[in-house]
Amino acid sequence: MPNRSDLTKRQKQVLKIIYSSLKDSGYPPTLADLRDSLGVVSNQAVIDVLGSLEKKGFIKREEGTARGIRILQKGFDILSAKTLIPSVGITAAGPYTDALENLEWKDQEGTKVADNVFIAEVRGDSMIGAGLADGDKVIVQEAREFKNGDVVLARYIDGTTVKRLVHDNGKVYLKPENPKYENIPIYPETRLLGRVIGKIRGKRS
Repeated sequence: MPNRSDLTKRQKQVLKIIYSSLKDSGYPPTLADLRDSLGVVSNQAVIDVLGSLEKKGFIKREEGTARGIRILQKGFDILSAKTLIPSVGITAAGPYTDALENLEWKDQEGTKVADNVFIAEVRGDSMIGAGLADGDKVIVQEAREFKNGDVVLARYIDGTTVKRLVHDNGKVYLKPENPKYENIPIYPETRLLGRVIGKIRGKRS
């Protein structure tokens, strides 16, 4: 268990505010929310506390993402709180789409989730051959290495998409599992965010 002296009183207060916001509203607090809750007027005062929490391993902030704050397992442990699994909103099974603008969090009762696992909701039909339909949710595990045939969540300038990673005679590209769609080249700016390790079936009409 983490030593509770790892956190100052103010840092623990901020961590509790973040957890309460995620649990009650489904979203992390904004800087304005944190300022109001703490009774301060400076964004920098809030940013400094968030920086300390991240440096100590209690949270992770996502650059370029609105409200991009994730509580890591160490943070849940020190609060004696159950783990919340992050869902990064909607991603594409089709062309790239902006999926990481907001972080949405779902409470999984009794389920302990690793810090590097999150959920994304699929939109489109380009991965129906892999059993992923519009409205399904994919469970994604962050990874640094990927192999041929992995179904991955990829990000490019335009947004994110779920596709199969293919290595073919020296060429590497993202392949849809629907013949209506074309392969997507991997550019230097393309980032593979994680490997799809499971799915949650969406509601069917």
